[in-house]
Amino acid sequence: MIQITGVVSGNLQVNCYIVYDVNLKKAIIIDPGEQAQKVINKIETLNLQPELLINTHGHFDHIFSDDIIREKYNIPLAIFKDDVEMLSDSNSNLSQYMDNPITIKQADIIFDKEEVKETSFCKYKVIHTPGHSKGSICILIDDILFSGDTVFKYSIGRTDLPDGNYNELMQSLEKIKKLSKNITIYPGHGPVTTLKEELENNPYFK
Repeated sequence: MIQITGVVSGNLQVNCYIVYDVNLKKAIIIDPGEQAQKVINKIETLNLQPELLINTHGHFDHIFSDDIIREKYNIPLAIFKDDVEMLSDSNSNLSQYMDNPITIKQADIIFDKEEVKETSFCKYKVIHTPGHSKGSICILIDDILFSGDTVFKYSIGRTDLPDGNYNELMQSLEKIKKLSKNITIYPGHGPVTTLKEELENNPYFK
């Protein structure tokens, strides 16, 4: 049985999600955020064994704790190919502009297309959703979509940052619209929502 728990961290209130199997105690970490210890505390409280770390995109507030988490648990880091350079470039990942420049070590897994991948306890689909950044992705596990900064409750991610593109984001939303209406959406910031709610209330889905 798969469950989800979360940690909110940093000034930008990033949502880190921990997806885990209740019986096997195996876990995936999505976007560790800026406060690694909060993530570690949650994992240890639940007695979990992480096996994969995924970035939905390469902005600093989502990748800040990558190296600490991957070294702590000796797990691979995955990101989409178009955001790879953001890990090692404090200008691209925007941390330079926050007076706290960071660089992250090279990713271990580089997604280069939309595909279904597998861990020890679940399958997940990588959906390329550029617009907030070139390499933004959503991760679909069963009827749960981790949308990063592509979709928020009743809103969307910014497109005025470097590598942002409003028209591309609108095209990405078309992909999401085609998913099951029963999907629950876990965004990179803010509250959980559903695709049904977004289709009815999000002006960008009209």
